[in-house]
Amino acid sequence: MTLQTLYSTGRTILVTTVITLLLAACAQTSVVDNWKTDKPVNNKPGKVAVIVVLPDALTRKAVEIDVARILREKGTPALPASNIPGLSGGIRGEIDPDVAVELLKSQDVDGIVVMFYSGGGKSEGYVRSDYWAQHIGSGMVYNWGRPYFTNVYTIRQGPGWADYKMSAYVESSYYDIETREPIWRIVTETKDTEHADTALDVAKKIASEMKSAGLN
Repeated sequence: MTLQTLYSTGRTILVTTVITLLLAACAQTSVVDNWKTDKPVNNKPGKVAVIVVLPDALTRKAVEIDVARILREKGTPALPASNIPGLSGGIRGEIDPDVAVELLKSQDVDGIVVMFYSGGGKSEGYVRSDYWAQHIGSGMVYNWGRPYFTNVYTIRQGPGWADYKMSAYVESSYYDIETREPIWRIVTETKDTEHADTALDVAKKIASEMKSAGLN
């Protein structure tokens, strides 16, 4: 094997390894359960409010803002419910539907996405692989008869390091304000919350459900 081939092979392996790790880091959230109404869906919402059931007001608002932004980018006009007067703050326990509906209607909201944490926990420890590119020297290669020097690398794999995988289940549902009936419901599992943007991942699944149901 020539030095040029060794250099090219090492670079290819390095790029492939980085891409594989990035893809693995992104694919953390999946739909593990879903339901859709068997009734015709005729009310396409003009404005959707996102309600995240969390006791901490700041966390709730931050998640609602992120989810609403993704929905807007995917074609669903949406706003965080925390910005609606009377619906701000952390939510503990059940939401009074009669009060909430009147507040939502006052802001011309005709559909709501409700999200709440439904379970999760810590799994056993596991090992993450540790890869790096090691410089092993310089080599001479020829390009159109002209010699030049280039760096030569090889890919090394270390013992890795221990980690713990935190999982989270989130139930997300869409309700029509006028009928107060659910149109669809999904349960998502995020397998590694320490290394994933759970709100962003779940928001994309919600946007997909809205499109599938013909609601955007």
